[in-house]
Amino acid sequence: MRIGIILHGPEIVDVGSARKIISIFNKEHDVTAKLGGTMGRTAVLDAGLENIIDISRGRTPSETINSIKDDIDLAILLNQGKTVDTGRYFGRIVASRSDHSVPLVHIESPDHNGRIIYYYPPAKRCAEFVSNLLARNDKTYNLPVELGIPEPSSVLRDGDRIIRSIGGGFAGENIRLDGVVIGEITGSDIEIECRDGKITRLKGIKGKPHGIEKLDNRRIDLFTARVKTGGIRRTKSKPKIGDIVSCGNKIAIIDHAAESTYELGRGADIVITIGDDTTTIAADILTRLGIPVIGIIDGDIDGVLKNTVVPAGSVIIRVQAGFDDVVGKELSQELMRGKQQLMCDKDELTAKILALAEKYVVEVTYY
Repeated sequence: MRIGIILHGPEIVDVGSARKIISIFNKEHDVTAKLGGTMGRTAVLDAGLENIIDISRGRTPSETINSIKDDIDLAILLNQGKTVDTGRYFGRIVASRSDHSVPLVHIESPDHNGRIIYYYPPAKRCAEFVSNLLARNDKTYNLPVELGIPEPSSVLRDGDRIIRSIGGGFAGENIRLDGVVIGEITGSDIEIECRDGKITRLKGIKGKPHGIEKLDNRRIDLFTARVKTGGIRRTKSKPKIGDIVSCGNKIAIIDHAAESTYELGRGADIVITIGDDTTTIAADILTRLGIPVIGIIDGDIDGVLKNTVVPAGSVIIRVQAGFDDVVGKELSQELMRGKQQLMCDKDELTAKILALAEKYVVEVTYY
């Protein structure tokens, strides 16, 4: 049988479940394993599984399923949520957005009191097949099979208002919209409302004005926007640090778009990063690829990723509070000339950035 295993998030890799389950299915079937998302790809690199799990595309799980549906007989979603219930909620969303022409079975938290879930009655037989295969190969996998209900659209159009309900978040967690932290969750009934592509109301969220301001130059589409809550890598891991492999002059910039680090930083020799969390996340990722960063921060970090590392050869420039965006805008316009990449000597580049940001600089740290 041709089986597509679609992994989501770093946790399922970090705890070892991904390696075990892919190995079990590989014994008897033709397996294609793919993973989307940013930190999940980093976990794959740390685990040394990049030759087993395809991390080349940053698609969502449903997009990945839909892209390979004609090449597989069964799709398996492999996930480990914050809790089994949040994992169920996530699976319902994936099921609602996936093409139903291929059976979908969801394995949730297999090594942590998990479940095997199917979302459409015809897939029950496939779920039982998955359950039996796992149990036959590993006696610890005695996972109950249950029916899940695909999540109906969480986005409501009411006149000129677009309202999106958010599930799976807990009070005290941050909430991110397309990678930007817009606030802290305060309750279980969570909504984001937009008019004309701009945020006009938050429910169950204590808004972060500075974060919301960062979205002012974008038009938000709540039907397609990626909304995430909590830390982006909850499990501990040992980073697989890559050697600095190039002294070239290809420069790239990542401005408040850390979740696109793999795409935006691809092929670069050094990457300019704008924003505290963007710099923290991008630097941690680029450490695995041996690419140093020049990071512009102002100390306003939300801490969406803990226990991070910084690539050797990096320079972190802390500016006055609120001015990382100002410096970032000037860099994009005057240094990068509106381009995503350009050629420039690293020492010359650092000098130019320090000169441009001189009146705002508080501290410079070299790694």
